[in-house]
Amino acid sequence: MKRPHNGIYIVTEPFHHVLPSRSSISTGATASQGLYAEHATDADDHATNLRGWSQLYDQLAPGPFTGAINGLQLDSMHLFHESTSQTLRQSCVVHSDSWWFGFPLSDADEFRVGRSPVGEGCIAIRPGRAHFELLTPRDFHILGIVISRKDLEDHLRILNQTETNLRLFGSETLKIGTAALNKLRFLVCELLQEISSAPKLLQHAASRESMRISVLDALTGICSEGEENHRLKASQLSHYAMVRNVRQYLLEDPYRATSVPELCKVFGASRRTLQYAFQDVLGMAPNAYLRTLRLNGVRRALRDAKPGAASIQQVAADWGFWHLSQFARDYRSLFGELPSERLKRSSSIVNPR
Repeated sequence: MKRPHNGIYIVTEPFHHVLPSRSSISTGATASQGLYAEHATDADDHATNLRGWSQLYDQLAPGPFTGAINGLQLDSMHLFHESTSQTLRQSCVVHSDSWWFGFPLSDADEFRVGRSPVGEGCIAIRPGRAHFELLTPRDFHILGIVISRKDLEDHLRILNQTETNLRLFGSETLKIGTAALNKLRFLVCELLQEISSAPKLLQHAASRESMRISVLDALTGICSEGEENHRLKASQLSHYAMVRNVRQYLLEDPYRATSVPELCKVFGASRRTLQYAFQDVLGMAPNAYLRTLRLNGVRRALRDAKPGAASIQQVAADWGFWHLSQFARDYRSLFGELPSERLKRSSSIVNPR
């Protein structure tokens, strides 16, 4: 991975820097033309269903998970409607050389891209092949557009708006106003609905080109007229940097139990500073976050386990859980099922009857 001068992480190697070495990456299916619809009851299974992305989802709130994606892959453009039932911390990379625009189906509190809240009348924006993180709330619906970088830049050039690209590259959010956002929501929903009702429209090159131009026109308008969202306070930037650095530190050696005192020592921060940072960014205490991150690691390990290769006790111990009955209660509280049920579902997928 290399880091350009503008601070955006560009991925030039496999997406392993946010993933424990013993877990498989949640890599979306290869993009193909047309409509697709997917449903999942596991956050990482759901992460693989978004085509053309690599993702790692950590569930932060307790309860069973359900997720759904309805998407349309159209030449160099990808539209989708994604729904998730639980609060998630998402690490994401869009594979293609593109731009991603994301916006909630309706205004939602606690939706963040990177360090920036996505407020009312705002959209998230990130370049392809760059690592970024999302924090999404419970019962969340998001609409997404992934568009070829070349197509968008060519369209901006045709309309004499090339200076817009430089401003976009450093922005995590754009404020476009409620009216423009509602028009964009309507356009994406209308395209998904119309193609779902009449999929044969995709067989006509003229129809596909008309859809592509409609989306490019809409994006060009918001890119040229949108404003960079309000700047964060210094304390908010500091809190986000602290949480981001702690998370990266934990993922570099995920199979070792880490304590809050250790984090205080490593980052030269007081317990109170850590508490403020995690409450501000994630709405939870550092100890709760450490436990939640490790529980998500167990879930992924059980999901990927081969039949008979490891016991639940071994997997739990690998992630620093030594009190098995407490571990089972915590696991069930977070994911709505016992670890044995997760392991059984994994085995049934590997060895279907």
